[in-house]
Amino acid sequence: MEQKSNKQIVLDCYRKIIRDLDLSLVDMYIKENYIQHSPKVKDGRTGLLEMLAFLKTLPKPSEPGPSPIIRVIADGDLVAAHLDIKFMAQRVAVIDLFRLEGGMIAEHWDVGQALPADEDGEVTMTNGTSIIDEAADSVANKRLISRMFESRERAFQYFASNYLEHNASNKFSLTGIIKVHRIIGEGDFVVAHCESTVNIKVFSQFHIFRIGAGEIAEHWSAEQEVPDAMAHGNGMF
Repeated sequence: MEQKSNKQIVLDCYRKIIRDLDLSLVDMYIKENYIQHSPKVKDGRTGLLEMLAFLKTLPKPSEPGPSPIIRVIADGDLVAAHLDIKFMAQRVAVIDLFRLEGGMIAEHWDVGQALPADEDGEVTMTNGTSIIDEAADSVANKRLISRMFESRERAFQYFASNYLEHNASNKFSLTGIIKVHRIIGEGDFVVAHCESTVNIKVFSQFHIFRIGAGEIAEHWSAEQEVPDAMAHGNGMF
């Protein structure tokens, strides 16, 4: 039997465990010593099971909607997913990052940011290009994003003049002290997980870039303030 890719394992986990809430499959997909970085979910497999059991108590939608999974980028043992979800009567952009070991999910980071509508009522934080150009040079594209973060004051030299911005504020900015924790890339898509300190507030940020002709052609992001107290001691990074 053909071995499943890490991306397919994550997609299966979303559909079978998160969507269908089949808790019997958690042992098959999630390592027992699973490391959780989402601030409100307890650590380990038991913490995830507790969160899923809570989700089972929520009212089910009368009709199934479109898939919340917009784009998925995989690089080695890391898989990032960009989602547009409705939760507790709110629409939220979520970016998840998973680390896999031996075909199982071993670690998880995420951020969630409420989706604002523009003046026409259209939400733009998650739309845009979703198909990955697998022929693009992911190594060169990751290098470009690394240089962009290092440049800071000259960051916009890496952006195409007509690049598409999907940030909630409709502009790209690097404010405060930025620490890049990890960068992954697949084809023309690159994902950066960053820590941003503005005054005394710390934010976990995910940036998704699409690269075209050696320039940043499209950008999405989501951020979440790091709370003082979490359900575990792992931090958000």
